[in-house]
Amino acid sequence: MTHGNGDPLERLNRLWSRLVSGLSGPRAEALAAYREVNALLEAELGLDHRPVAETSAAELRAATEAEFVELLRTVYVRSGLSLPEISRRAGRVLPRSQAYSLLKRGKLPTKPQQVRTFVTICGLTEPQVARVMELWATLRQRAEIAVSGA
Repeated sequence: MTHGNGDPLERLNRLWSRLVSGLSGPRAEALAAYREVNALLEAELGLDHRPVAETSAAELRAATEAEFVELLRTVYVRSGLSLPEISRRAGRVLPRSQAYSLLKRGKLPTKPQQVRTFVTICGLTEPQVARVMELWATLRQRAEIAVSGA
């Protein structure tokens, strides 16, 4: 079978290489390669490996620390990734123990970069990541006010 863009498997291999190298390099290139891989898998093989239930903008809300942790759990479950895989992809930003800690404790995570990395690896879009970070900042500010007011 002849394709306008060359052999699909060769193209997939090139895209996969760009994606993997993007894990330690430019994020924009990795994201572009990831999207191309998804499109190619869907077009050529009929595969759509996106999570069945994606997180909607309306679900990105949390009024308490416990609700925020539950939001992180939901995003994690829908990602289809394991915590060790998330930690591996995050590198030094999110050690395995911290990945577990984000979901196991009922408390607000203390490191915003870990939260950002976690939800990004779990597949949230940049606007969704920004919303999660707004929620985190609001809840963090409330916690600081409660501690200083007590």
